[in-house]
Amino acid sequence: MNRRTVTKVVRVDRRREVKDIVYANLFKKSTSFCAYNDKFLDLIGPDAKLTLIEERDYQFAHEAGVYVRATNSIYFTANFQTCDPIELYAVNCNTYQVEKLDYPEVVQANGACQYRDGVLYCSQGDRSTPSALVLVDPLTKKSETLINNFHGREFSSVNDVVIHHETGDIWFTDPTYGYQQAFRPYPVLPPQVYRFNPETSECWTVADGFVMCNGLCFSPDYKLMYITDTGAIMAHGGPGDGRQFSFNPRNPSTIYVYDVVDKRALANRRVFAFCDTGIPDGIKCDAEGNVYSGCGDGVHVWDPNGVLIGKIIVGGVAANFCFAKGGMWIFAEKQLYFAHLKTKGALVEVECE
Repeated sequence: MNRRTVTKVVRVDRRREVKDIVYANLFKKSTSFCAYNDKFLDLIGPDAKLTLIEERDYQFAHEAGVYVRATNSIYFTANFQTCDPIELYAVNCNTYQVEKLDYPEVVQANGACQYRDGVLYCSQGDRSTPSALVLVDPLTKKSETLINNFHGREFSSVNDVVIHHETGDIWFTDPTYGYQQAFRPYPVLPPQVYRFNPETSECWTVADGFVMCNGLCFSPDYKLMYITDTGAIMAHGGPGDGRQFSFNPRNPSTIYVYDVVDKRALANRRVFAFCDTGIPDGIKCDAEGNVYSGCGDGVHVWDPNGVLIGKIIVGGVAANFCFAKGGMWIFAEKQLYFAHLKTKGALVEVECE
């Protein structure tokens, strides 16, 4: 395919934006780097560019985004809404070739993270297979289920997962999106966040009170955790055939931040940011502590104080993304992009170099 590249940088006049609704909405459809603050220009650098790598007629690039050194590839997942069962893919970072994968123990996958040099998938499960965290070795293709229940109660549909690299604990969210899409049974647990110690097999509930918890990440120093609530997108009238999602602007499209206490608990929940377009799905930090989230028009960027400083606009939903060497892979549903950036992701040195 013809890989088109965009280098356009747009500066938003903040003084005009707050008083002109039409002007404020001008920047959501045109692919560009949209700067709300000069800090954003420093992050993307003078040579920033956004390249379309692959485009298809279904939502093949939706979630996950995990780099594996052994294969020099990024692993990602499709969207159930147009791809049932959810397909698994990898894109080679050198050739940009996209490969379809087959890991039978990974059922209706969503998010993922790098773990023990493999891919730890959030296997949402189906009506006969429990939701689980499943570790896959991309070289041997062997799979191992790490956890699939909370003291006998099945998880609803494990959604996103991160590692606390200082302790080795696995933190993950469990909303009810599997039921919302009619491929999981009625939930027996509320939407919650968990911490799992794979050495002792102990699991703790660390956060609740969400409409729909979704993405999560640590700050670079592991003193903060950011968790998104995407309750604005649900099957508000019931799951039906599994494709009844709608947007309710009165429900949360919110990023919360917590203090991480003793590397094992969360405290002092407060609002960090609210997403102005769509919902904040996947979330990550760069090495300087700026916060990025996949939203309804691209990837939004806030500074550590919650100030919106910029957006990487792809003109539609970018549910997730991942940092890698040289920039960021963006999963924009029917499109897969690579953004060449100056900034470096918080985990690039740990996971990619």
